[in-house]
Amino acid sequence: MRKFTNLQTDLLRTFVTVVDLRNYTETGNILGRTQPAISLQIKRLEEIVGAKLLKHEGKQVELTPDGQTLLGYAREMLRLNDRAVANLQQAAFLGTLRIGLPVDYSVEYFQSVIAKFSHENPAVLLDIRCYRSRELLAALHVDDLDMTIAITDEMPAPHVSIYWSERPVWVCARDHKIDPDQPLKVIAHPDGCFYRKRMIDALNTEGRDWRVSFESLGVSALQKAVLDGMGVTALTKKTLLPGMRVLSASDGFPKLSKIHIGLFYKHIKMSDAALKLIEQITEDVSSFRLPTRARAG
Repeated sequence: MRKFTNLQTDLLRTFVTVVDLRNYTETGNILGRTQPAISLQIKRLEEIVGAKLLKHEGKQVELTPDGQTLLGYAREMLRLNDRAVANLQQAAFLGTLRIGLPVDYSVEYFQSVIAKFSHENPAVLLDIRCYRSRELLAALHVDDLDMTIAITDEMPAPHVSIYWSERPVWVCARDHKIDPDQPLKVIAHPDGCFYRKRMIDALNTEGRDWRVSFESLGVSALQKAVLDGMGVTALTKKTLLPGMRVLSASDGFPKLSKIHIGLFYKHIKMSDAALKLIEQITEDVSSFRLPTRARAG
């Protein structure tokens, strides 16, 4: 008969909080325990799973590969635990949620999910901010946001709960003519954008001349510039519009590397209302794309 190993939620909560805060003393202050008690809980969890989860590099607390593997599961288990308790206790969903949405990705889908949540929970005030992914993640890091959808160059990444990957494609207007004797006209987000980096890296690798002909923060402005025939850009398939033409290797455009989109939050900071919204986002993401459980926090 199979022997089952049970992971205690209090140990998982300590583990996730240490990872989020990168500090044993701060974790103890938040969870109402001493620093030695936090260390003992981490040691106990490591004994249960039979693996080293955290390592110390100077004053920094870092995840081991096994810790990275456990972290995504730990976040999900805590979310389910806390949502179950809130539902059984019929928690009132109140307060303000500060939510980040990326201008460098299709936000319409997530806006509709959040709008539905707002209609169902009118006592929850929403503060929604749309910026570039780098700025959103920086805001989350200093607790200026409660949660955010964002793009990163690599996954797993700090504070990610679920993530999925998409490969951008080159696009232009359906009737756009590309002059091979002139530098390629590129439509792009400003410097720091992951799409822009992928386009420029691919073109430089091919030794192809290019210049940025149109630059904007928002996806909609880039879409219009493409339809107006101002050049080529990289978009995900969810942001393609009628009137656009996908360019492939046969057109002289190399395949672009994938981007990674994730839902980011710090579990210890989450209210019942926040966890309920995270649950809805997770369920809706699963309906259109199988998410990957994070293996790093």
